[in-house]
Formats: sequence, C-alpha cells, structure tokens
Amino acid sequence: MRCCRFLILWLFSWGVSAVEVMPFIVNGSNANIANYPSFASLFYRTDAVYSPRSFCGATVINANYVLTAAHCLFDDKNVMLYTVIAPQLDDESDFLNSAQVRAGEFYFRSDYSDEAAKLWPNDIAIIKTETAMNIGSYYNVLNMTYNNSFPSGARFFAIGHGAIEGNAQGGTQLLEAELNLVPTSTCIAYFGNAITSKQLCFSGPVSGDYQNATCSGDSGGPVYWFDGANYQQIGLTSFGTAVCGKKEATVTSVFTDIFDYQTWINRVITGQVSPDYYVTVQDGTRVLVDNTTQSEEVASRNSNSSGGGVLNWTQFVLFVWLLILRRRRIFH
Repeated sequence: MRCCRFLILWLFSWGVSAVEVMPFIVNGSNANIANYPSFASLFYRTDAVYSPRSFCGATVINANYVLTAAHCLFDDKNVMLYTVIAPQLDDESDFLNSAQVRAGEFYFRSDYSDEAAKLWPNDIAIIKTETAMNIGSYYNVLNMTYNNSFPSGARFFAIGHGAIEGNAQGGTQLLEAELNLVPTSTCIAYFGNAITSKQLCFSGPVSGDYQNATCSGDSGGPVYWFDGANYQQIGLTSFGTAVCGKKEATVTSVFTDIFDYQTWINRVITGQVSPDYYVTVQDGTRVLVDNTTQSEEVASRNSNSSGGGVLNWTQFVLFVWLLILRRRRIFH
C-alpha cells in the first residue's frame, strides 16, 4: 500500500514535473545529430506495444554492437528481452519511422556492482544486435588515448533527449549541454571514497537556477570531448545528484570512463567473451537465456500485431516506475 500511495502521488504530479522519469539534458539546447553520429536510443518494444520515450541512451561501436550503462538493463530480464536500438534518432516522435533493431546479446562486467553504497562501479554494458544496423563503425570515436587528463581548454558535451531546463518535462528533440570536468579528488570529497579513477565527474555552467547537467533518462548516453575538430566519446552517463543540475552541487554528473575498459570492449566485439544473456525464439516466443545459470526466462506471448500500439500513459508510468524502483532515483 505504501508503494501504491507513492505511485498515486507521482501520477498526480505528472503534469507538474517529470524530472524522475523523463530523459533530459538540464539547460540543454538543440543538438545537431551530425556532430554525434554514434548516438543511439534504447526503447522498450514488444509485438503489441512500445514505449513513447527511450528509457536510456547508448552509443554505436559498429553495426553489431552498442555501449550503454549496465544499470539500464542489469537484472531486468523483461527489459532486456524487449529492448530495441534506434541509432541516430534526432526526434523521439520519429521513433516508429526510424531504423531500429532488436537487442540479441548482453554483456556485463563481472565486477559491476548494482549498489548505491558502492556508487555503481564499472557501470558499463555492451549489447549485440540481432541483425546488423545499417550504419558504419564508430569505434574510432571512442577515447583510447587520454586517461583522466585532457589538453588545456578542452570542451565537453553531454547529449540526450528531453527538456531545456532543470526539473521540467521536455520535448522529444535531442539536446546538448556543455559540462566542466571536475578532478577525481573533488568528486571523492563530494560523493565519498567509493568514487574511483574509472569514473569521470562533471559540473556545469550555471544558467538560471540550474547547472548544465545530465538527468533521468540520459543514462548510458555519451559525454564527448571536443578537440576543436572532432568529438571523441570519453564516458557513459552513470549517476548524479538527486536534484538534476542542482545549483549548489560541486559535482552534478558522474560517467563511466571508457578509457579504462578498452581491453574488455575489444574482447567482447571480437567474440572472445560469452554473453551473460542472449535472446532466442522458441515456438514463436522470444526467450531470454541466462547464460550465467543456463536458465531460460520465457516471455508471455504478445499480440501478433506487426505495428504495435503505444503504451498508454498508465502502462508506461508503471513500466518506468518499476525501472525507477530498481535503479534508485539518483540514476540518470
């Protein structure tokens, strides 16, 4: 009953603030997808229904693999079973008309910890698609050179879908915001000793009542270093302050540092690592196989409708609410 009361209160507040569930970049402005061609969005879609909003961001490694945050998918077999990847989606309202592929395999780090007390170390995952995306390789966009040290005057940009100001429901357009890199020592002083050098921390310029920042729904999406000519992806959105872009916060956004996982990434995409989970079809029903235990989780058979219908807001709210309960509210 307590959970239900919270849900009712949250539903009542839907029209006032969607900060806890809707993806947005705080103080964002419209992004040009041509600058960020590796960007992708994760949606929930069965044969019958689909979510009108992406639940996490991601980035394309090549036509068969994408990077995202582990907490977007970890220990949620239903979400894994029905995740689709939409690469280079500028406007979420174009989702049904966009190119998209189903997720087929899932890779997590064995040292990932899905615990708030540990600040979610090694928050990185790789998805292999069921079929190849009609897209080129963006492996060379991943930072494999700079380890927690960047040239003087370096500029950093985070991107995601949603609102143009903090704590307000946003639109469907892809947004960007410039961030300021914060030393690891400062991040430890703010969040505690669980922060490691495998994480990148940022604050942002203040505009109005908020700092530029990432927020709920931006999880798994990228932060890029702009070297004056090219955008290099240096991190994946992991977590941040409970109030996104909190003006008084020393640190607002924490990312997984891609540099520290380049060996693991290469081993996965070259077939040297077995998936933790993979999808197969049995008697017309999609099945998620847990490769860590060799057990099978069979999905309920859905409608055979080829187009599918949008989740009504109650269904979508319940879906997102379950994600929130699992990921906790300071996840972005």
